Amino acid sequence: MNFVVEENRCITPNSKDKSIFYTTFSLPKESDEILEYQPGDWLTIQPQNSPQMVSALLAELDLTGNESIELRRSGLVTVQQALENHLELTQLNPAILNKLQRQLGLGDWADRQAMMDYANGRDILDLLALYPQLKAQGVEFLNWLSPLSPRYYSIASAPIASASNKQQTVSILYKAVKYQNLGRQRFGVASNYLQDTQPGQILQGGLKPNPTFKLPEKASTPIVMIGAGTGLAPFIGFMQHRAIQQAAGQDLGGALLFFGETYQQTNCLFCDEFRNWQKQGLVETFYAFSRDQADKVYVSNRLLEQGDRLWDLLNNQAEFYICGSQAKLAESVKDALMRIFQQQGAMSEEQAQNYWRCLKQEKRLQMDVY
Repeated sequence: MNFVVEENRCITPNSKDKSIFYTTFSLPKESDEILEYQPGDWLTIQPQNSPQMVSALLAELDLTGNESIELRRSGLVTVQQALENHLELTQLNPAILNKLQRQLGLGDWADRQAMMDYANGRDILDLLALYPQLKAQGVEFLNWLSPLSPRYYSIASAPIASASNKQQTVSILYKAVKYQNLGRQRFGVASNYLQDTQPGQILQGGLKPNPTFKLPEKASTPIVMIGAGTGLAPFIGFMQHRAIQQAAGQDLGGALLFFGETYQQTNCLFCDEFRNWQKQGLVETFYAFSRDQADKVYVSNRLLEQGDRLWDLLNNQAEFYICGSQAKLAESVKDALMRIFQQQGAMSEEQAQNYWRCLKQEKRLQMDVY
């Protein structure tokens, strides 16, 4: 599926710690397809590896790029094409280490977890630095590599009311991934590719349903949205959809947003929009900006402050949504909610765990974490 870039805008231009973009796509004018999606679904983007990464790997393998290679999914392509469009270069798949250990006797990792720990934060150039003897394989070395997979992004918009309108758009929110590791600057393959795109440029991707992250069937059901950073994305779509429902005269349940970022002045994502939605009675917001004061304040702190209210909402069949980092957000949010269950519901730790599982089984607790 082809998408046309309508807008690619950095919404944190003055931030000193991150660059977050809001990008909107449409379909090509000549397309017969329709953008069919629901708030909470995913947009996939098929990225391309950076020219710098491709050139570095060609140099390491002493290749020109004009050589040919047969790829299982793509057929006969040049090495240049394979490295640019078809092979994973910026992430080291632990499965590669497993194959090298089994077939060539390279490495002494005890188990898969050890391989995963080693591969984390490393790329294919790191693998060649570890085992320089692999460079002599030339083109054959590429057969060890994994296919370049599409990247999933939570959709940060809601479809407009008329599904027949070919000018529908779909938007995403993403952070430009950039970090130092082992003395070298690293970039996320998809975010690096996306941040350089210009209006009118065509990208390949797709729309994927997310059946486990959906607004309630009844608009009158209360909702609680919990996110941090780009985990705000699906909640933008939720709010756009609620605005459409309100305009149509539907009876809406209450909505609470708990959102965390680092600095309010530079990283308050979509704060103006949420302020307007709050004025319209569509949502009530609770923010946690961790670095605006000496004592760090996180989303989990805001949840605990509203523990009695959240418990009342749970007893009124509210549905909870958590979106963001598994390690940084989801675990701390679960800990906070478990404390609320125990304090407000007079539960033991085991009872709180069972209640958590029950909420997930009933789809009253939905998670989109990464």
